[in-house]
Amino acid sequence: MVEDLVNQLVNRRISLALATILVAIGIGWGVTYTTMDNSSNAILVEGDIYKEEVDQARADFPASESILFTFEALPDIFNMEVLGAIESFTQRYSEIESAIAVTSIINSRLNPSDANRYGRDYLIPDITAVTATDLPEIRAIALADKDLTESILSKDGDMVLAYVRLGKIDDDPAVRLRVAESAIALRDSLREQYPTLGVYAVGNVLFERDGHYASKTDNQVLLPIIIITGILLLWFCLRSIPYALCLFIIAGATVIMTLGTYSWLGIALNQISRLGPMVVLVVAIADGIHIASVYAQALLSGQDKLDAMKESLRINFQPVALATITTAMGFLSLNYSSSPAIYGFGNVIAIGVVWAFVLTLTLLPSLLLLLPVNKVPQPLGVKHFIDWVGFQVGHRSKPLFWGCLALVAATFAMLPLNKLDFDRYSMVDKSSDGYHVIRALRDKIGNDQSLVYVLRSPDYYGITYPEFLGEVEKFTAWLELQPETSFVNSYTDYLKSRNKADNDDLEEWKVVPDDQLTVIDYLVGYQLIQEIEPMLPPLFNKDYSAARLNIATSNLSNQELLAFADKIDQWVEQNITKGLRVTRGDNSILFARINGLITQELMSGFALSFFFITVTMMVGLRSLRYGLVSIMPNLFPVVIVFGFWGLWVGQLSPYTLMLFSISIGLVVDDSVHILSKYMSARNAGNLPKAAIAYSLDKAGSAITITTLSLAIGTFILVFSNTDIFQNVAKLISPIIIVALLLDLLFLLPLLERLDRWLHPVGDFR
Repeated sequence: MVEDLVNQLVNRRISLALATILVAIGIGWGVTYTTMDNSSNAILVEGDIYKEEVDQARADFPASESILFTFEALPDIFNMEVLGAIESFTQRYSEIESAIAVTSIINSRLNPSDANRYGRDYLIPDITAVTATDLPEIRAIALADKDLTESILSKDGDMVLAYVRLGKIDDDPAVRLRVAESAIALRDSLREQYPTLGVYAVGNVLFERDGHYASKTDNQVLLPIIIITGILLLWFCLRSIPYALCLFIIAGATVIMTLGTYSWLGIALNQISRLGPMVVLVVAIADGIHIASVYAQALLSGQDKLDAMKESLRINFQPVALATITTAMGFLSLNYSSSPAIYGFGNVIAIGVVWAFVLTLTLLPSLLLLLPVNKVPQPLGVKHFIDWVGFQVGHRSKPLFWGCLALVAATFAMLPLNKLDFDRYSMVDKSSDGYHVIRALRDKIGNDQSLVYVLRSPDYYGITYPEFLGEVEKFTAWLELQPETSFVNSYTDYLKSRNKADNDDLEEWKVVPDDQLTVIDYLVGYQLIQEIEPMLPPLFNKDYSAARLNIATSNLSNQELLAFADKIDQWVEQNITKGLRVTRGDNSILFARINGLITQELMSGFALSFFFITVTMMVGLRSLRYGLVSIMPNLFPVVIVFGFWGLWVGQLSPYTLMLFSISIGLVVDDSVHILSKYMSARNAGNLPKAAIAYSLDKAGSAITITTLSLAIGTFILVFSNTDIFQNVAKLISPIIIVALLLDLLFLLPLLERLDRWLHPVGDFR
């Protein structure tokens, strides 16, 4: 059957190549329609039990998006130049497309109590009337105002925030990109006008813009680096530029067809799956190297071009097909995850692996046959390495075997040193404003992390009932006593301040009014102010049945945040009795739950992938024993690399855990080629040592070159601007290298030991 297929592939190579080119053009045209989804929805887990609560909160509090600007200056922002810059920004905010309001320290209202105390409604009533002598007083009032220092002003006064509220923005990525660009234009203008002032901008539209340009940067910078490095590497290994170019034509066509397929299916790339094309590029080279290397060997032995190609396809068809299936399985197992970012990444590469297999069989033979015989590659450097491996396996088989097992045992013991913690900002471009602002907020204001809860009543106007307000006060008082809490803000804080201000600013009146009509009057007044100053946060919904509660926390890990949320749930269940229902109002808990949910899914996916790849190897190799043996050297690299990672780094995200699944799919390819050649030699009646020599001769150079290509290609991602891609590169490249070494220095001695014990000679299928 294989023989007939090989003859058809060679004899009909021209028609197959032309048909493949036409299909590639048709599918590849879809690249022009490639879209990106840089929203947080691509990261979040679909179907989370709290998602419904968050969606309901968004329906009750339909807040439009905003853009946050930060202004930083030393020793503080309270000087005429900085305040002038902020005033200029406050006047120019409308240059941002879709901007409808701005809140800055220039137009910030004092709370009612402070307004009475200082005899003014605003921190800076009239910026044009401010002189240098007024600055100490303004600074003192600002730094003494808790509302300011816990929201927009750093405690030492060297950073202040300003918010630009946007009107409803179309979901069209082009529109959102335009809004982001207009904000960047204003930021850059302010930087140019005030060079000593640190001005930064951040927001959802800007995160999406950063993702857009990060993708373009990776494609325009990293991808060419991978291509150039790959060509140079293949030239060094093969000593043939024409052969290297043929392989890259196949790899490039594979990438184009992969992206085209995704586009025609109407699927957008996301923050993780955009990495796929670069991985597909290096993976696609592997199939071609095996075909090209055996073809070159046959030519060097004196065969003509057609016979040499037939021999290469005959020897490599089964292992290449098996490697394609196992690699695709490894990546498709990521569909077990409910995170679009993860399963999208897996699907991109799985599609690419299939297209690489098709192009390798239908187009590559025609390309190689066009090359002159005098350009046959001779992998001299790689051949020396394979000769060294043959010597080591032949003379040091026992210490190699037991040494590898000892290393695996030692690193397995280090695996628990790895701790899981997902940082949502690890996907933020390190060169972006967002990366800087996030860390500045943590250091200077300490409110980068918060929880939003919704306090619900079953009745219209229910949040104005005295008994409901009593429960809210009891809840907020408990929250303020918790060590995890920095401060708590709810609509009752406004009611207290307003009540105090209406009663001669006496401290004893800083309580929630016990009269429902007074409460309603105050809330209606807040709504009227909102119409004038739309930047005021929505504290309650229109029918007065739900109110927001904001909890700023200290910098908590995901596990600590989840523990705090559980503590809140338990306290509410045990202590709230009078019609108050507490639900989640933002994505904070959803992001924190990613650790547990995705980890569980990925481990299940890994188990599934491991099972199906093992079964596939058994069926493909037609051997139960050797199918099981093939998995061992592909599990061990993950154990070794993650063990040392736990010792040296010690932190993993769920998105790096997906390497468990995909690494098996990637590295099992080398084992497939080693085993298929070894079994072929043993079936021909060769002794184990001769079979090892044959497998090294037919597959050793090819798997070494493919490993180097994969390792170097993926390691280039370490130059990405996001932590998550850097960590993926730092993990997957060593796994690939270690897998090669184990295939050569552990699998071969293992095969010899096992085979001598079970099968002295002959057929063992």
